[in-house]
Amino acid sequence: VLIGHRGLANYLTWTAGAYATAGTGGAPLFSSVAFDLGVPDLYAPLMTGQAVHLLPQDFDTSDLGTLLADGGPYAFIKLTPGHLDLLSQQLTDEQVRDLAGLVIAAGDSFTHRLAERWAAAAGPGGTRLAAEYGPTEITVGNSAHFLPADGTAHGPVTTELVSIGRAVPNTTMYVLDERLRPLPLGVPGEVWIGGTGLARGYAGRPDLTAERFLPDPYGAPGARIYRTGDLARVLPDGSLDFVARIDH
Repeated sequence: VLIGHRGLANYLTWTAGAYATAGTGGAPLFSSVAFDLGVPDLYAPLMTGQAVHLLPQDFDTSDLGTLLADGGPYAFIKLTPGHLDLLSQQLTDEQVRDLAGLVIAAGDSFTHRLAERWAAAAGPGGTRLAAEYGPTEITVGNSAHFLPADGTAHGPVTTELVSIGRAVPNTTMYVLDERLRPLPLGVPGEVWIGGTGLARGYAGRPDLTAERFLPDPYGAPGARIYRTGDLARVLPDGSLDFVARIDH
């Protein structure tokens, strides 16, 4: 995937303001730098004058909770829902409460049940949660949902998964039908994304690029959108609820 510097700069500028300001303790880096999950953990602290805490490369996942608790509190931690589930089992309620200003779950399905379990352990004033969404084709991520302190959803829960939120600045998200027409509130459709972070395409694959990246019918001249293959519905507050993969 061909990602431009402008898209990366846009994403990191947003994460520096949205994530790194949750505290002053920087962030831990425990995933490969080749994996885009670690991009904000590496760069956002440095952009805000904070530390990056490097965990041992060969650590055992059974030690993850101890390693993170010993190095905290952090401003933020970005990890997968699987990591979050593991930490909720490894950490005491006090350690969950004091772990970080914000923990962001991304890269996999994030359930309301897990969010509420974490929030119950963190208690009022403890580590907050957020969900981030976005494939590699949009430079790491392009939407986020910040949960309230009790970990519950805003309004009625329509799926078992936490909302994927709203598009970050300078990016777009549409829920469209097969003819690329916007769908009404609550009606599932395919998620199309675009904006500053959109990739140029696939290296050496002009055929696949032409199939997945199309002109944006609602954007400025020359703008494009990417077909994610994800189904979602628009909620009354403008955020999106993930429903399923189209191919599942």
